[in-house]
Amino acid sequence: MNHNSTQVLPDRLKLLLLNDIVIFPMLAVTITVRNSNDIELLRECDQNGEIIAIASPRPNSSLPVTCENIYPIGTACRVSGGRVNQNSQFEVVLEGICRISFLRMLRVGNKPQALIAGYPEKLLSPSSDSTTLMLMESSLSLLRICCAAGQPLPELVTTMLDRINHPGHLADLIIIYLQPDFMTQSRALALIDPKDRLKLVHQLLYEKQKSLNNGESQTNPDPLRWPRTGSIHPGSHANSDNEELAEIRQNIDKLKLEEPIRKIIDKELTRLERMNPAAPDYHNTLHYVEYISELPWRNEDRENHDLGDAERILNQDHFGLEKVKERILEHLAVRQLNPDMKGPIICLVGAPGVGKTSLGKSIARAMGRKFIRISLGGVHDEAEIRGHRRTYLGAMPGKIMQEIKRTGSRNPVFMLDEIDKLGRDFHGDPASALLEVMDPEQNSSFTDHYLNLPFDLSRVLFIATANQSDPIPAPLLDRMEVINLPGYSEEEKKSIACNYLIDRQRENNGLKDETMVFTDEALDCIIDNYTRESGVRNLEKMIGKIMRKYARDKVTGKTIPRAIASRSLAELLGPTLHNKELSANSSSIGIVTGLAWTPTGGDILFIEAALMTNHKGENLMLTGSLGEVMKESAQTALSYLRTLNHKYEIDENLYENHRIHIHIPSGAIPKDGPSAGLALFLTLLSLIKNKPADHKIAVTGEISLSGRVLPVGGIKEKVLAARRSGIKRIILPEDNLKNLQDLPSDARDEMIFFGIKTIDEAIPLVIASLKPVRKTDCGQTDHIKPAGNYLPPASVN
Repeated sequence: MNHNSTQVLPDRLKLLLLNDIVIFPMLAVTITVRNSNDIELLRECDQNGEIIAIASPRPNSSLPVTCENIYPIGTACRVSGGRVNQNSQFEVVLEGICRISFLRMLRVGNKPQALIAGYPEKLLSPSSDSTTLMLMESSLSLLRICCAAGQPLPELVTTMLDRINHPGHLADLIIIYLQPDFMTQSRALALIDPKDRLKLVHQLLYEKQKSLNNGESQTNPDPLRWPRTGSIHPGSHANSDNEELAEIRQNIDKLKLEEPIRKIIDKELTRLERMNPAAPDYHNTLHYVEYISELPWRNEDRENHDLGDAERILNQDHFGLEKVKERILEHLAVRQLNPDMKGPIICLVGAPGVGKTSLGKSIARAMGRKFIRISLGGVHDEAEIRGHRRTYLGAMPGKIMQEIKRTGSRNPVFMLDEIDKLGRDFHGDPASALLEVMDPEQNSSFTDHYLNLPFDLSRVLFIATANQSDPIPAPLLDRMEVINLPGYSEEEKKSIACNYLIDRQRENNGLKDETMVFTDEALDCIIDNYTRESGVRNLEKMIGKIMRKYARDKVTGKTIPRAIASRSLAELLGPTLHNKELSANSSSIGIVTGLAWTPTGGDILFIEAALMTNHKGENLMLTGSLGEVMKESAQTALSYLRTLNHKYEIDENLYENHRIHIHIPSGAIPKDGPSAGLALFLTLLSLIKNKPADHKIAVTGEISLSGRVLPVGGIKEKVLAARRSGIKRIILPEDNLKNLQDLPSDARDEMIFFGIKTIDEAIPLVIASLKPVRKTDCGQTDHIKPAGNYLPPASVN
């Protein structure tokens, strides 16, 4: 016997009530179920490999189920073999695992659940308790006497009894053989202590022997036997089991598996054929070989190699996203030239709502493959990816192999959603488990812990999605081809709304037959005042909210307008949720317009500074919920400014006698990053020299102590934010000029960009009235490289 004392049950199990049937550990019971709720429950447990709690109701008990109207001790069971029999009835096999006690009843929806405490049999060495050992030997002797007078035990059961050295298991097996009345069985199940259970069995055998000696066997022939027609004994379905194993063997023959894999499966099948169906491992092994036989070892979806058709589908489903579409079409082209190529690993990185998940569905449709999506957000157990080893209670494969089996194809499009939100704790590191999955050089022999067999995942097209790439571990990120999905401009959002969102929401809300048009002003108002995002998710929600209002009007007989204007939005959507940040009305001293990237898109920042006298303590105060990196940028800006004291005639004692206060609204929103360094420096210079900074120009760039301007990220989002605010001129690092190609052509045409290398080049562009003491020391602006429309530096102001 194989006893695993380390198995741990969940503390909450789904509950099934069975009348007049007691299931013991080690016992496989086939039951017939007629109640639709019970059938649904058992099917669900069978398919998901869940453990179920079996309880017996007390006589005359009624619903709802409480601890008072069921017997306190029940059985935790595995569920397997669910099928509809020849009489159109649902049959399922329940295999007892261990005794459980019911602590409290719960209800989830219409399904009862129970908080339980499990009682796995503890291994007891026979030599450790002489009384127990004598009871076991005496019980076996009485059993042989009873069998001699009645029908002998089956050979398999006899062999099993000879090998048992655990008092609890021996007592349970004898109870199964004796088949006493329901109350006696319930009493035996309720005895947690194996020695107490063995005493009860010994008493029953003794009474049975006395009845046989008194001649009762003549009036009640064959008193001790395994029931021939019942379904609650280990050997009642031997024939059907053999037929099932033969069918599984035929299915595996058709798979034409590689020889090493086939040898392992043949070994498991041979073991099953020799195993008693009552053995605890029988149904686990049966489920294992069934699972293997149902995997798509050779099955593949036929791909769509028509590039024109694939491009049409991608354009039909999504607006923009040209880089992603181009990459998919390249993959299809390469597949035509090299059908044996390994699947690439693509990671789509972008803000929420830009269409990453829906893009995966479109890619699958364009390629003619099945689509799989699993969410990795919050997953912190390595077994979710690689599965549990079969030695664990309730072991099952990981999500990867579960979904591959469900789709029945070995080359689907497999989306790993929210890969940047993987967790990590004492259960293991799922990101490390994904290293094998996400490596085309390794995943051709991916080994799930449950299957323990290599499975080829190289034909799968894996697509990961993330909002940011920073949280993804470097080894995992290195295995993926990262494609950034930038946010949409206002024009792109309007096009998406007109071509996709409005029609979809009209149909979803039952207004398919209505002709409804949003004016440009209405869409602009929704985008600017009711949403603040890079994607279009909230935009679609607002359109859906309007459609629901009109759906109610249609049902109540009111007239639905054909055109939705901006003046009606306050009534439909309520007060505006966001105020559009506009550029300042006039140039001010100590205020510079900076640019920021946020997860919902770009934004402008008004960086303000004030000078205070007679201070004590630090000479620089920073407010506005700034992060450590931004605070360091402010310190760097102040330090570099002090190196220019002589050039701009700044009193050396000014910093000692004054406190500089820098504030960045809005104070409740956390801000961090180095890209505000240039704007911080220009704000300090404007403040100290008492010169106004141009309010019609925005600034971004990281600075160094040597006066260099370093490249930053999020250029597209920042530029679009400046454009929304009415700013047409932008200063950015020269190395970021190449990022302007990601902008819509209309934005590039109407804006002016200045690429600079040093801080000194930005000073005359922002603070035109400021002149250095010696002109030869000032950075020249003649070599500044503008992009887009050219405006000579001399006329910037």
